[in-house]
Amino acid sequence: MRRHLLLILTLLVLIPSIAILIVTGWGVVEHERAMKNVTESYVLDLAQSVASRVDRPRFIHRALMMPPRSLDSLVLDMSMPGWVALVDEDGNLLAASSKAQDVLPQIWQVGVPVGRATLLKGPLGDTYTIAAIPTSQGWYVIAAVAWSQLLGPMVRFSHLWPAAVGLLAIVGMCAVWAFWRWLIMPLLSLEAEVSSLKWGIDLPKPDDPLAVWELRRLRKVLYQLAETAKEREELTQRYVSDLVQVQEEERTKLAREIHDGPLQDVTALLQRILLLKQESWSEKAKKYIEIAEESATAAVRELRGLCDTLSPPWLDLGLLQALTELTERLARIYGIKVYLEASEIPDVNEDITLAFFRIVQEAINNAVKHGGAKNVWVRLACEKGYLVLQIEDDGSGFDFEGDIESLRIKGHRGIANMAERMRMVNGQIDIKSSSNRGTIILCKVLLPLSGEKSPGNAFDV
Repeated sequence: MRRHLLLILTLLVLIPSIAILIVTGWGVVEHERAMKNVTESYVLDLAQSVASRVDRPRFIHRALMMPPRSLDSLVLDMSMPGWVALVDEDGNLLAASSKAQDVLPQIWQVGVPVGRATLLKGPLGDTYTIAAIPTSQGWYVIAAVAWSQLLGPMVRFSHLWPAAVGLLAIVGMCAVWAFWRWLIMPLLSLEAEVSSLKWGIDLPKPDDPLAVWELRRLRKVLYQLAETAKEREELTQRYVSDLVQVQEEERTKLAREIHDGPLQDVTALLQRILLLKQESWSEKAKKYIEIAEESATAAVRELRGLCDTLSPPWLDLGLLQALTELTERLARIYGIKVYLEASEIPDVNEDITLAFFRIVQEAINNAVKHGGAKNVWVRLACEKGYLVLQIEDDGSGFDFEGDIESLRIKGHRGIANMAERMRMVNGQIDIKSSSNRGTIILCKVLLPLSGEKSPGNAFDV
């Protein structure tokens, strides 16, 4: 419920306004109906009362003895609201009350239904109710009343009350609209933006002119915090990049020192042993000399392998040749199968070559040492403008939830180093792994490609 609290609060404010409008509309309709019934009943009673008087024998006798225009004095001139008139079958006026003299010509219509009340509009917009009742002489008694005359304040109230209540409801709905437009919508936008914000990478919008002042201030503070986090992340990345660069330089320096120092000394020692082996010695002495030769040869091999690991000389041959040499060596060292599948790729710079080389090296080492993998598949290809590297193994895998930083904190720096190397070349890395299901590492770097590349061969190392 708390998740939808803003929507609930908005509805709680909006529903009363809508209810007021509905009740007001219903009240206006019922009020109009009640006034209509009152006026119709009044007019019919008035017309029937006068018609019963006209049907009296005395009135008929006097009417027959007098000219039609002299019948005015015979029609009841009442002090009650409304007016009455007497017309013949052709609609000619025979007599009328004094109040009807000015009104009748304006609203009188020959087609008024007989026996029931009808609503008419006067020339000034007033509403009238009129009724025609027949008499025994074939004449018709016409009765009419103006709503403003009969109902008075009720008519005025019927116009003012719905206008006031409707205005109040409209103000309430406008308030709800303003509440939703300048508070709820900016708040929902801020919530959606913050929930998708990659802290230390993305920046939210610095301002929202449509939001209320408090939300604009909150967004400004959030922007400042995100900007600080991004600067800190950039500083960390520069630090890590410098650290990796220094690490590579130290590896190259160490490989050079090993090659120029211990490796040369052991090689010279091996040459002396070979020269010593040519002299005449006893069988026992020859056996010791052969052991020394084997040890020196093994030391030379290990020192050269160490130099190649620290600073691979085949990196200068290009990415594909470097990966081919690396997978062959690691397959021999660990006694596993490494399958390299590569299509023709364009030339890439030294940074990308080094990053992909170290990632493959780290991935195979982790797959064998930690996952016990027996087979590793390395795929290198160009796809949709990207240079794609995929490494898959059949090892035991591990439970990975996608948080590389947590692995760094726990001391598992292998994957963290892969991510840092991809970040240095503006690439992307995606790792999928679970227990007993192996690991898949996917790396992508955007490259300017021109034309399609023909597929290469697959190598079974």
